[in-house]
Amino acid sequence: MILAPVLIPLLLGSAVAYLALCLRPQLVERAVVPAAKRAKARRHVLFVTAHPDDECMFFAPTLATLARRSDTAVSLLCLSKGDHDGLGDVRKKELVRAASSFGLAPDSVIIVDDPNLPDDPRRAWNVALVARTVEAVVVAGDVDAVFTFDRQGVSGHQNHIAAYMGVKHMALTSQRLKLHPVNVYALESVGLLRKYLSIVDTLFSLGAVLAGRDGLLYVADLSAYAMGIQAMAMHESQLVWFRKLYLAFSRYMFLNTYAKVN
Repeated sequence: MILAPVLIPLLLGSAVAYLALCLRPQLVERAVVPAAKRAKARRHVLFVTAHPDDECMFFAPTLATLARRSDTAVSLLCLSKGDHDGLGDVRKKELVRAASSFGLAPDSVIIVDDPNLPDDPRRAWNVALVARTVEAVVVAGDVDAVFTFDRQGVSGHQNHIAAYMGVKHMALTSQRLKLHPVNVYALESVGLLRKYLSIVDTLFSLGAVLAGRDGLLYVADLSAYAMGIQAMAMHESQLVWFRKLYLAFSRYMFLNTYAKVN
């Protein structure tokens, strides 16, 4: 009862904010590509993840939103095939099927199979190698914006963090990108409580984005949320009971907030 004066307004405010952003996403829309590239008829956005299923578990609201836009091409670069349990070949196929749930063609999914980039939570990847790998894809695909993890990697996974460090290194040091600028956005990691607040985190997320000049917020409406669920269902080898709970309660299935890296 003591918490009611705080919880009730929070629940109501978050519900109203979530519905408003579902109906009017333009309220928080910001350009994701560099100013020099905004005249392009079709922008190319790349998601850089560490393992098959990262795209569903962490980036689904953004993926679903951007994949539905006619002026945006979306690609996925997964830096490993997820072979920690010896299921790498299975997980590669699952990722392609999951991507199709977002409307992505198989040729827009790039899966790296490099022994120097193993699926291993105890091993930090070589940052320079990650940077070169991502840079090659960015240059070849004339990519305009890159989305990846931040320095905490949402779950603290070493491979997630290495993906961020490599992309950041590329963005800040690549000579090849000086004439072809690319915006890089890092997915915000939040504390454990906020991570499982579902749409109740909307007010916190909205406040954080509005407070910054370059932050981004993507909200999954019911259609986009269903798309994320359908995509995750394609990762059958990973769909254990606690991930099913994650799909219901994680704010990352409903909300993505980003900070601009470069």
